[in-house]
Amino acid sequence: MILEKAKKILRTGYVCDHCLGRQFAQLLTETGNEERGKSIRYSLALEFENKAFKTDKSNFSGFSFRKRKIDKKTLECSICGNIFDKLDFWSGKAIEKLKKHEFSTFLAGVKLNDNLVMKEENLWDKTGLEWAESIKSEINREFGKIVEKYIKKKVDFETPDVLIILNLQEYGIEINVRSVFVYARYNKLVRGIPQTRWDKYDISVEELIGEPMKKAFGSDHYVLHGMGREDIDARCLGWRPFVMELVNPQKRKIDLKKLEAAVNKSKKVQIKSLRVSDRKEMVDVKASKSEKSYKAIVEFEKPVENIESVKKIVGKINQETPNRVMHRRADKERLRHVKAISWKKISSKKYEFRITGDAGLYIKELISGDNGRTRPSVSEILKNKGVVKELDVIEVRA
Repeated sequence: MILEKAKKILRTGYVCDHCLGRQFAQLLTETGNEERGKSIRYSLALEFENKAFKTDKSNFSGFSFRKRKIDKKTLECSICGNIFDKLDFWSGKAIEKLKKHEFSTFLAGVKLNDNLVMKEENLWDKTGLEWAESIKSEINREFGKIVEKYIKKKVDFETPDVLIILNLQEYGIEINVRSVFVYARYNKLVRGIPQTRWDKYDISVEELIGEPMKKAFGSDHYVLHGMGREDIDARCLGWRPFVMELVNPQKRKIDLKKLEAAVNKSKKVQIKSLRVSDRKEMVDVKASKSEKSYKAIVEFEKPVENIESVKKIVGKINQETPNRVMHRRADKERLRHVKAISWKKISSKKYEFRITGDAGLYIKELISGDNGRTRPSVSEILKNKGVVKELDVIEVRA
């Protein structure tokens, strides 16, 4: 049955050993496709050279190269176009591109062009595909084996440092480098800068930390993924966790202590606990809903009476989206909790409050009431309008 099907395949035109053997990959599993194809071709040649094939000159090149002066190298496979003979060339191109990257693991792959796919599908329409392996699978495997031989790095099917793609749509090599992720905690020591880049501001926490990291890792760009964010006019003194993603890095192993020191030269931010992270932790950090504690300096319209009554604020808080952020956030009501509140008198109209609450609790509105959009509020309880003059995040419980 195998030889009869092989005859049918070879009568469609010249087919190389790889493409011939691949059609029987699920039957003859002890050898590779090329060796399998050679064996099948040899068996056919013996049969046809001793029988009726001697009178059928048209398909001679398909079965044997032994008795005619036919140069195999001048023939082009009607399926793959001799792509397997070109894999050494493409591997060299890949290795040249990899020289600037530091990596320990890799994975190789291929993007097929429409012509290759169509030719393979046309063959299957004529001969069937019940025993075949796809050409994409074989190119992936053979290309990867050649690259591995030269670069002497480990193959990683799950999280390779680099993904090497033979792009047969554009006839080139693509190198996709897995991002480096580093975890740390930051303090923002000044007011008036946003956490992430914003064209309205000259600098951000993201840039103050990210630029030294970009230089150290030789990355194209970077993204800060923080566990929440503080207001632009608020300081963060509670060591907020974050993961920095360094995109397309040239280096993967650097001295993290030196990097931490380089970031901390800035008098606007500080970081600590810098270590290697991964994408999973980045997702977890962004999704975390940790409690936070704040220090708020509040000024009231008139002298405060019965300050003890602010203890009533502990408990459930209903907060509609604040007016000040309505332009960028959905207008909806959120249930939050105040866990604790304490205070220190500065003057008859000014107090320092320490407040602990859920992630996402709007402290400025908790004080002012935001025209009734936050209830209850400190201003409502005291019947005395209060405004936050200074706000600091003093603890992030993570």
